[in-house]
Amino acid sequence: MASASYRLNTPLSAFPPDEQATISAHQTRSARAGMILAPRLMGPAYEAARRDLGAAIGFLRAERESLGLGAGKVMMIGVSAGGIAGLSLAFPPRNLPTCPAPDALLTLAGAMIQPWRITSDAPLCLMLHSVVDKIIAPENTALAAHRAKTTGAPLRALSCAREGHNAPVHALFEDADDNGIPYWTHMLDLFEAAA
Repeated sequence: MASASYRLNTPLSAFPPDEQATISAHQTRSARAGMILAPRLMGPAYEAARRDLGAAIGFLRAERESLGLGAGKVMMIGVSAGGIAGLSLAFPPRNLPTCPAPDALLTLAGAMIQPWRITSDAPLCLMLHSVVDKIIAPENTALAAHRAKTTGAPLRALSCAREGHNAPVHALFEDADDNGIPYWTHMLDLFEAAA
C-alpha cells in the first residue's frame, strides 16, 4: 500500500500557454455539461493532481520489484479531490499529456468532472457518494452514472445513506447497500475483478 501526495490549488499559470487554453476550455465545458462543483476543482488544480497521481502510479509500476510489490496491477482509492484526479486518470483527456492510469479505482466523494470523456475503454471504476454532500453534489455522480450506462463504461455508482462530504469514508468501513452487501465487499470485488 502506498499513499501518494499531489498538488492542490495549482494556478493556471503553472502550465504552458497551449495547455492553459485547453484546461480553461475543459473547465467551461464541465460547467456547461451540468457539473455542480467549485470552478477550482474543475481546472488547473485537478490537472496538476492528475499528473502527480499518474507519476506515482508510473513509479510504483516501474519500481515494483525493488519495492517488494507483487503484481504489476495498481488499484487506487481516491477521496474527494483524489477521486476527481483518479477518475481523470481512468478517463483521460486526449489533448493533454498522458499519464499512467490505475487498473481499478474506488472514489469516495469524488466526481468525474469531464463526463463526456467516459467511454468503455477504461479501468474498472466504482464511485461511492453520500446522499447529501455540500462540496461535491450527488448530482455529479448521477451524471457520471448516466453517461457510463449510455457508453457501456466500466463505471458503477453507489450512494450511501449518510450525509456529509466525508460520509462515504465511514460508510466504506461500517455500512452496507440496500441489499445488505457491505461497501467494503464492493471494494474488494472491484479490486479482485481487476487483479
